[in-house]
Amino acid sequence: MEQKKKKIGVFKQAVLNAQEKAGNKRIEKDGYVLHQYPDLDTYREVQIAGNKAKLGKQFVRESHIKILSNYINEEMGQVAFGICQGTRRGAEQAWFRTHLTGEPNVIGTEISDTADQFPNTVQWDFHKENPEWKGKADFIYSNSWDHAFDPEAAFKSWVASLKVGGRMFLDHTKGQSPDAANALDPFGIEYGLLVDMLSNLFEGKARLLDAINTRRINKEYRARVIVLERTA
Repeated sequence: MEQKKKKIGVFKQAVLNAQEKAGNKRIEKDGYVLHQYPDLDTYREVQIAGNKAKLGKQFVRESHIKILSNYINEEMGQVAFGICQGTRRGAEQAWFRTHLTGEPNVIGTEISDTADQFPNTVQWDFHKENPEWKGKADFIYSNSWDHAFDPEAAFKSWVASLKVGGRMFLDHTKGQSPDAANALDPFGIEYGLLVDMLSNLFEGKARLLDAINTRRINKEYRARVIVLERTA
C-alpha cells in the first residue's frame, strides 16, 4: 500500500523553494547568521516567490501597531509621513493610518510586483535609498529587516529617509534569531548584537532610545522594538 506523502506547510515549502534557488551558503558567527545569494537577481527571484507563496499570511498584528502608534502619538506628537519597509499585504501602513493622530501619509514598500495590489504600497527594494523620501520621514517601521541580504545597506537607506528627530522602529522576535534564518529570511541576529550593530553603524548620526518591550503586554505578538532616533 502506497504511503501518503506528508503535506508540507506554506512556510516550509517557501523556504525549501528558496533554498533550491539560492543554495545554502551562509556567513555564520556567534549570534549572527547571514545567508548568501549567487547574485542580486537570485535574491529578488527568491523574495518575490516567497512573497507570493505567503501572500495570504499576516505576521504582525494590529494590536502591536496600535501600541507603536500610541507611543508615537505620546512621544513624538502628530506626524506627517511614515514608511513601513517590507509590508507584503500593506496591513501595517493601514493600521498606522488608523491609530496615529491626524491623517498622516504612511506608505509601505515591497520588492514584489504584487505591491500594486494593496493601497499605499510601493514596489521598491528596501536596500536602496529613494531620493524622494530622503530626510522626509517622521518614522520608519519594519518587522521584515530579516529579509535583508545586506543589512547595513538597508539600515543606512532607511535612516537616510528620516528627518532629524525622526525615529526608526525595528521589531525583534524569536523569528529573527540566528536559528530562524534561512534562504528566504536570510538575516538572523541576537537582539544585543543588533543593538550593537546599529549603535556602531550610526555613531554620531543617530542615538538609541529605550526599547519598547511588548513581550509581556501583548500575547498576540511578542517583540522587543528597537528605537533609533536620527540626530544629524
